[in-house]
Amino acid sequence: MKCESCNKKHATVHLTEIVGSVKKERHLCEDCAQGFNSQIAKMPSPTEILTSLINQVAPEISEMSKIVCPVCGLSYLEFRSHGRLGCPMDYTIFRKGLIPLMEKMHGGTQHVGKVPSKAGKELIKKNEVLQLRNELNKAVEREDYERAAELRDKIYELSGDDTEDH
Repeated sequence: MKCESCNKKHATVHLTEIVGSVKKERHLCEDCAQGFNSQIAKMPSPTEILTSLINQVAPEISEMSKIVCPVCGLSYLEFRSHGRLGCPMDYTIFRKGLIPLMEKMHGGTQHVGKVPSKAGKELIKKNEVLQLRNELNKAVEREDYERAAELRDKIYELSGDDTEDH
């Protein structure tokens, strides 16, 4: 195919412009394309496009994108693109961005999974008391005071406290 501009050389550059629903193709040789290239408006860089998208889609990410860990130098955007933190300080520095991610992935920010089989009885008891306290708080919020009293008694029993003293 010959160049559409000079009609002499072989067309090696193929440009496609889409405006609305109209598609316009141009086939140019390298020399004509270089001349044509100066007429084309400067295309934004991938970083500029990403920054623009972030600003439009998620203002909180835009705010977080300016944060860099002073210890390891990792930026929040680098963490989001690689999925790994650089150092323990990142948990503190990126806390505002990490909390929503953890809640979305795990449904909460505290581990409530199974206790390892080799764990001691104290750890198992401690986890059970934590679960009961969460249930107690929910019962009080619902104003279910009978259930709250039962949970309170179970907590005292597990903690080794005597319910008559309280």
